[in-house]
Amino acid sequence: MMKPGRLFWKLFLAFWLATSLTFLVGLGILVLGNFGPGDPHLQAILASEKQLLEQYGVESGRQLLTVWEHPDDQAIGVYDPAGQLLAGSPVPHPAYERSVISKEGVALSLRSSQSPGNAGDRGPGRSIPLIIGTLMSALFSGYLAYYLAWPLAYLRRAMSDVAQGRFETRVKPMMGGRRDEIVDLAEDCDRMANQLKLLVQAQQHLLHDISHELRSPLTRMQAAIGLLQQDPARQEMVGRIERESVRMDTLIEALLTLARVQGRPDSIEREPLDIIELLVGIVEDAQFEAAMKGCRVSLQACPAFVSRVSGELLYRCFENVIRNAVRYTRPGTTVVVSAEVNPDTQCLRVRITDQGPGVVSERLQSIFHPFERGVNEACAGFGLGLAIAARAVEMHGGTISARNEPAGGLTVEINLPGLVWSLHEITLA
Repeated sequence: MMKPGRLFWKLFLAFWLATSLTFLVGLGILVLGNFGPGDPHLQAILASEKQLLEQYGVESGRQLLTVWEHPDDQAIGVYDPAGQLLAGSPVPHPAYERSVISKEGVALSLRSSQSPGNAGDRGPGRSIPLIIGTLMSALFSGYLAYYLAWPLAYLRRAMSDVAQGRFETRVKPMMGGRRDEIVDLAEDCDRMANQLKLLVQAQQHLLHDISHELRSPLTRMQAAIGLLQQDPARQEMVGRIERESVRMDTLIEALLTLARVQGRPDSIEREPLDIIELLVGIVEDAQFEAAMKGCRVSLQACPAFVSRVSGELLYRCFENVIRNAVRYTRPGTTVVVSAEVNPDTQCLRVRITDQGPGVVSERLQSIFHPFERGVNEACAGFGLGLAIAARAVEMHGGTISARNEPAGGLTVEINLPGLVWSLHEITLA
C-alpha cells in the first residue's frame, strides 16, 4: 500500500474544507430559521380564529381570543375596515396580517404581533446563506481544479515539444514553489527529455563515426582497384584489397556486436556459467599473442564462481579488455588478471592490469565510448572493444572502470553481481 503523499493531503484538505463550509452554511440556515417566528401553537390559534370568523361570526371569534392565554410577546387582534379593534388584543405593529370575510359579510383584518412561521411567508432573504454557501463551494472547487489542471497542461505541452524533437524543453521551472507529486513528475519528465537529448546526440555521433570508419577502407579499396585496373601486373593491390575487406568485415562484426549489447538486459539469453573457467580459456588464448611481444599473461583467480550470465557477451568483454592490455603493455612485462569474490556484496571483482603508458586522466571515462581512441592511435583498432565490454557488463548489472596505477600502467576493474550458485547446487539442478 502506497504512503499518502503531499498531493493526497492537499486534495483531502481541500475537499474537507469545501464540505465543512457547505455543512456550516446549511447549519446556519437552520439556526437562522429557528430564531425567526415559527410557533406552531400561534399558527393553530390564527387558523382557528380565521375559521370561526368565517363560519360563526365576530362573536365566536371574540370568545376564542378571550379564553386564549397568550404570552406577553404574542397578541392577536381582529379589526374592522375602519381600523377599530373588534376582538382580542391591540396589535399596533403587526408582523402578520390576513384579510378575512366574516359570516356577516364584513371584511375583517386578522393581525398578530408575531408571524406563525409559514414557509410561504419567508422572504427571499432566507435563501441568501444557501446562495453564499453554493458560491463558496464553487470558488473552492474552481481553485482546486485550476491548481491541478494547469501543471498538467504544462506537462502535456512539454511532452508535445519533446515528441517534436525540442529536447531542451523543461517543465519544473514553470511549477513555481509548489512541492508535490506533480513536481516530481515534472522532474522525471525533464530528466527523460535530457536523456533523450543525450541518446540522440550519441546516436548522431555514432553514425558519423561509423560512416567515417567505413569510408576509409572503402576509399583505399577503390584506389587499389583503380591501380589494378591501370596495371594488372600489380598483384600486390589484390592483397591490399583483401586486407581492407577483412578490416571492413571486422568492423561490421564489431558494430553488430555493439548493436546487440545496446538492447534491453532481459533480451539476452542467460545460462549457468563458471566465469573463472571462462577467464582461464581467455588467458590461455591471450598467451599466444603476448608471446609474440615477449610478454606474459598471468591469472590469479578464486575458486569457481558460477552465475547465470550470457557466456558469449562476457567472453567478448573479457577478451577485448585483456587483448587491449596485451597490446599496450611494454615488452617483457606481465599482464595480471586477478579475480576474487567480495565477501560483503558477493560480487566477482576482476582486475586486468598492464604495464603500459596508461591513459590521460581526462579519458578514463571516455575510453568506454564507441570509436574512442587516443591521438596517436588512429590505426590501433576501431575503438569499439572497450565500448562493447562496458555495455556487456552493464547488461549484467555490473560496473566497469579504469584507473592509472602509481607505478605505471592501467587497471580495468569489472564488478559482476552474482545470482551466485555453488557447484553443488548446479549439480543438483
